[in-house]
Amino acid sequence: MKNRFFIVMALVIVSFSSYQVFAQDDNPVNIAVGGSPLDIETSDGKIYVSSPVNGVISIIDSTSKRVVDTIQGPKGILFIEAVEEKNKIYATVEGENKVYVFDLQTHEQIKQIDIGESEIVKFSKADKPYGEREYTYFATSGVGLAYNQNNQMLYVVHSEVNHVNVIDTEQDETIGTITVGVTPVIIKIDELANMAYVTNWESNDVSIIDLNTNQVTGTIRTGFVPSHMEIDSDEHRLYVSHHGSPNVSVIDLTSGSIQKQIQLKGPTHALVLDKKSGLLHVTYLPTSGVTGQAFLNRVEFIDTKTSTLVGGFDIPANPFVMKIDDNQQLYASVISNGIIFVVDLPEHAAYQEIVVKGEEIKSQPTDEGGGCLIATAAFGSELSPQVQLLREVRDNVLLSTSSGTSFMTGFNSIYYSFSPTVADWERNNPVFKEVVKTAITPMLSTLTILNYVDIDSKQEMLGYGIGVILLNLGLYFVVPAIAILKIKTKFTR
Repeated sequence: MKNRFFIVMALVIVSFSSYQVFAQDDNPVNIAVGGSPLDIETSDGKIYVSSPVNGVISIIDSTSKRVVDTIQGPKGILFIEAVEEKNKIYATVEGENKVYVFDLQTHEQIKQIDIGESEIVKFSKADKPYGEREYTYFATSGVGLAYNQNNQMLYVVHSEVNHVNVIDTEQDETIGTITVGVTPVIIKIDELANMAYVTNWESNDVSIIDLNTNQVTGTIRTGFVPSHMEIDSDEHRLYVSHHGSPNVSVIDLTSGSIQKQIQLKGPTHALVLDKKSGLLHVTYLPTSGVTGQAFLNRVEFIDTKTSTLVGGFDIPANPFVMKIDDNQQLYASVISNGIIFVVDLPEHAAYQEIVVKGEEIKSQPTDEGGGCLIATAAFGSELSPQVQLLREVRDNVLLSTSSGTSFMTGFNSIYYSFSPTVADWERNNPVFKEVVKTAITPMLSTLTILNYVDIDSKQEMLGYGIGVILLNLGLYFVVPAIAILKIKTKFTR
């Protein structure tokens, strides 16, 4: 059962000796909520946190950073959706084909909404003839859910049956279903475009739903095991993390196509967008009995204007869910010892350094394809492997450190003073184009080295940078000089 991944992960997270989510020098506020904090919702100055172990939704006051009340629900409570205008909070529960509805003011349970198909047959014992086989039944349950203010409908992912249930929030009744991909998990709604997006674990794609008609209008294959999503309505982009791929997919919501795959250091998990700084926060898989040891306890930051990785830093534990409220307070649920961490982003020194770096990158001149003008003209397309290599080295290596960013700022000021002219010469003269292609190919080969090393400091950037420069000096000057000397010696004898 794929949706059991969530609850198993919640129960078997390894305890950590330290509970600081961001840099050690900037201590977050630790809020003890008990149980196993999983999902987080922000609404009207309150933070709601679900806990599968004890079936409680904790309510945190965003000003005092204290738990002020709780809502008692069933054990196994998973994802929650607060709908302030309806004065309700909805919750899915592990192993139940129901959505629980609670009153936001009284905290009393209002209703249980049946989403159909309470159990399914997953497999049978194949050592007997068909008529004598014993079939195994599994309970189904809802997983991710999201409210659409445009039509006042709640959309609930019914993972095992590959449906999204449509619930009328006036009557709190299921009025229809939408068939999506295999093993859907998370749903995100873009209210400006009135569209919804659903990640499907087993079919490795994202379903696109037009909420005007509640019909699937397309699918996008993004990578292995797409999981969490974040929508940037200003830039018309959807970001998708993957449990089976070391990248974040950037989807252009206008065309419905993948704009870019941002390569990171391992499988990715939680996403949250800081709209004020324009930075997407990305973390890797948390440690659990299902995923094993976390690949890397680290948070990365992507500038959403340029879809560029601008930096990151190590953290003691990867969170399961992150949310940022209107005051740039980040809330993170690290499922161990019942703690929610709160980070004041404007006052977090290390984070503000990343923000400044992002602003520097935005101010840099770029060409239309975001690659190299000379290489694009030489190899004929910005999608060629050679141009993609240059882009990856720039985005994922050079711009990941402050020294690399400073280098790119200086380099661009010189490069863009002559590269448009050289690119025009290449397009107008095929012979010159071939000469340039031959000349830059050895340099491209040496740059591939930077994609296979970890660079986390100025010293490492300087060391590898000098190494690559020396290697190119050898290829372009030392080797030809030696060859010329040998030829000269041969002819003088």
